[in-house]
Amino acid sequence: MIRGLVAVLFLAGWGAWAEPSLTIRISGTEGKPNYGRELLDQALRAAGYPARFELAGEFPALRREAMLADGRLSVSLMGETPARDAQFLSVKVGVTDNLMGKRLLFIPKGAQKFYDSVKTLDDFRRLGKVGGVGTSWADRAIWAANGLPTRAIEGNWKVLFSLVASGTRGVDYLTRGANEMAVERGRHPDLEVEKHLVLVYPADHILYISPMCPELKAPLEKALTQARDSGLIKRLVRESFPGTFDPALGLDRRTVIPLALP
Repeated sequence: MIRGLVAVLFLAGWGAWAEPSLTIRISGTEGKPNYGRELLDQALRAAGYPARFELAGEFPALRREAMLADGRLSVSLMGETPARDAQFLSVKVGVTDNLMGKRLLFIPKGAQKFYDSVKTLDDFRRLGKVGGVGTSWADRAIWAANGLPTRAIEGNWKVLFSLVASGTRGVDYLTRGANEMAVERGRHPDLEVEKHLVLVYPADHILYISPMCPELKAPLEKALTQARDSGLIKRLVRESFPGTFDPALGLDRRTVIPLALP
């Protein structure tokens, strides 16, 4: 009896100190907030799959796609596209509580007057304004499907901030997910956040998995499904992006412009 109890206690203690069975390489930099890592860490732990995370640095979407393809990244949170669906494994669970599908606009200072009268998608089209997008963004195909012109930037899409701010470089606005805008609006004093509109499409970012890491598919699918159903994703979004719900951003007061998916 005593020997059995000792064995149970030993095994329980060993399990508590055992190394995580999953190793996940994800984009990010040590010391910086990393929603993807926090979400996956908490979701996997709750599902019984503690993991060890390796941060590979921060990269634009095209570079992350290349790194996913050859296994230098295990996973990445990205907008869903047919090309990505064909190339990578995926978990079809929205990871930002649909905030990425609520698009707000960075515009040049003094440009608000052009948007004040917009009430519908047709009104927005008639402005003839050109949106800046990355070549691999889901927004590129969505904007095209809705008859909205864009200029696509390959490589480091962040140059779009300065292109929009100049007001003379052929890019009139830059769309950002509501959660992204909550973080970034204080970092770009040379830009304004358009005050009245939110362009909405029924799609969220999802998790893509490298085809070199197929063993991650089942535990991540289970973990993220449970995280959605338990409310963990909703809670983490509110904790990680509190500025999204700041009355100053006015997300709930904005005129909604629905966009169709391709």
